[in-house]
Amino acid sequence: DRYLRSVADFRNLQERTKRDVQSARDFAIQKFATDLLESIDNLDRALTTVPASKLAPQSSDPDTPADENTYNKDLANLYDGLKMTETILMGTLKKHGLERFDPSEGEGQLFNPNLHEATFQTKVEGKEDGQVFMTQQKGFTLNGRVLRAAKVGVVKNS
Repeated sequence: DRYLRSVADFRNLQERTKRDVQSARDFAIQKFATDLLESIDNLDRALTTVPASKLAPQSSDPDTPADENTYNKDLANLYDGLKMTETILMGTLKKHGLERFDPSEGEGQLFNPNLHEATFQTKVEGKEDGQVFMTQQKGFTLNGRVLRAAKVGVVKNS
């Protein structure tokens, strides 16, 4: 009986050690990932500040100065480069378990305190109470664990 208990204890120890090693491997980059979030946010802000009208090709109006067309082309090229950099960066981070989520992208997503941090509530016509209608800051998960909750605005009509 003592022998069987010792074998069972040893197997439990092996399983616990295996789980601990896997957990340490999965979350080893947590501090590094947390430090990267601010840089990712700044890159995202840079991409959202450029209005779509500045990225579209200008009409070939002879009254439009040539400098404006060149400027818009350069801005569009810069924007495309930043967008490609963001795509590659997010793909690389996803390979290592870090994923970004935006609650306002989903249709009628309800507030979830495990994923979202409500920064304000307001009335919004056509939406029900508790729905997320605006994202101030996107959230991130690392291997399924919330690294940073998304900061959101929530509907409160009542």
